[in-house]
Amino acid sequence: MKKIALLAVVLALVTGISFSQFKEIPNKTKTQLKSGNGLLLGFINPKNFSISHSFSMNVMTGGNTSVSLASYTATMNYKVLKNLNLSADVTMQYSPYASIGSNNPAINKDFQNSLNGINLSRVSLDYRPTKDMSISINYFNHKGSYYGYDNYYNSYYNPYWSGR
Repeated sequence: MKKIALLAVVLALVTGISFSQFKEIPNKTKTQLKSGNGLLLGFINPKNFSISHSFSMNVMTGGNTSVSLASYTATMNYKVLKNLNLSADVTMQYSPYASIGSNNPAINKDFQNSLNGINLSRVSLDYRPTKDMSISINYFNHKGSYYGYDNYYNSYYNPYWSGR
């Protein structure tokens, strides 16, 4: 234990006095950065882009079935025009434990793996041509939504009134 503590102190001191490399940005690159139009890939304005994050952990058990599920969702919004918005939800899910009551561990493992992964859970294109008219095109993919919390099944959540 004393050796580990001594090693940690020595490592902290060595990294504290070490020198890093600093590379000066060439003047040509600086002028190109200043004269650029501020758009990503030439057409994406970062000022019109926003992102929000959510994380949830859920556990469900009933009868011989039990599932635990952790989900992270990134909601990305882009204002294409004054009256045209594009938004998407990318969800990463992981199930550390899932059992459907089978005595066969392979079946339980397949069920658990079916809940894991990254997916595009929602894409929405919202267009408001006039003040009193709006058109919305949506795509939903709720993988594993029966086993975890999902805004689609939440009676207090309405994607059309959430200010997106």
